[in-house]
Amino acid sequence: MSEIAARRIYYLVAVAIVAIVLISVVATSRPVTFQSPNTPAQVKTLQVTGEGTVSATPDEALLLLAVQTQSTSANQASSDNAAIMSSVIGALANIGIGKSAIQTVSYSLTPIYQPKQDPTAPAKIVGYTARNAIQVTLSDFSLVGKALDAAIGAGVNDVQGVLFTLTQTTYVTIEQQALQLALQDGGTKAKAMASTLGVTLLGPVSVNPGYISQPIPQRLTASAAQTPIQPGTLQVTVNVQITYQIA
Repeated sequence: MSEIAARRIYYLVAVAIVAIVLISVVATSRPVTFQSPNTPAQVKTLQVTGEGTVSATPDEALLLLAVQTQSTSANQASSDNAAIMSSVIGALANIGIGKSAIQTVSYSLTPIYQPKQDPTAPAKIVGYTARNAIQVTLSDFSLVGKALDAAIGAGVNDVQGVLFTLTQTTYVTIEQQALQLALQDGGTKAKAMASTLGVTLLGPVSVNPGYISQPIPQRLTASAAQTPIQPGTLQVTVNVQITYQIA
């Protein structure tokens, strides 16, 4: 073998070794992914929305009453207001409404300004207005009309109306009943959908509460004459989202 042929063979062998090394490096640097035969399949789910509504008769009435007085002095306006409000509370007590059922919700004493002919002239106070607003809470609706008559007769000159609502205890009970109906409604819908789709329900995997509608108090505008009180009904609605696993 000539020296030139030997060099060629040596060169080819060196090139082959380098190529093998490069291939090995590339192969080891690439990520290797595989799926185990024991890897669980993706969970299949079905989501439904359930809604439950419960109606209830109001068991609480809120009378919103106020006494408003005016005078040329702040002291007189306040004093007149206090005297009239004392008479109002006394009149309510005479028909069986105690002080525990009466709550002051606001009190204000504001100046009365004389209309200005000259915009540049300073404002002039010509009197004061005192206003005392109370809330009377009643569970006996037979007293509502009597309370309005007694309060107006004693000096109440601002009746904002009567609100019929639910006590906290009643509301919690109604809300729980509405939640149970919402869950039952969701279950019924899920069964119907599963039957139609030809799948099997395996059970709920999550339950998320949606909205809960607060009952809107019924407002009755009062007048001086006693009016028979006939409250209607209030509704509480609960919405839930339920996710079921299916097979």
